[in-house]
Amino acid sequence: MSNDDCLFCKIIEKKISSKILYENNDTVAFLDILPISQGHTIVIPKKHYTNLETIPIDDLYEVMATVKIVSNLIYKNLNIDGYNILQNNYKAAGQVIDHFHIHIIPRSRADGKFRLLIPREQATEEELNHTLKIIRDS
Repeated sequence: MSNDDCLFCKIIEKKISSKILYENNDTVAFLDILPISQGHTIVIPKKHYTNLETIPIDDLYEVMATVKIVSNLIYKNLNIDGYNILQNNYKAAGQVIDHFHIHIIPRSRADGKFRLLIPREQATEEELNHTLKIIRDS
């Protein structure tokens, strides 16, 4: 299953060249051409799924197994302090290519590339209960 207009499907089919770091029967991991940091890697399933909601759980397991293997390679060999695992769904969350994918972003303590800003104001019990009701009861 592929999509003829999908950039990542074209990488899988070798119609577009890429710097493949790891590949197996189900997944491909390649270096991002617009890296946030050296070694920034994208992991994709070989089958075309648009986002987390559409990928079957068995294929998601395969992608995550590849993320684990590649993350270990990156951490071991690039002399980094850590890495982020990032997965975006829909345009509002930053998804640019509509093919499910996971970013592995190598980090150093002082890189200043990006930071997740965690709010310092705790949600009230009422707010949490209201949100829980909306999500669970819809």
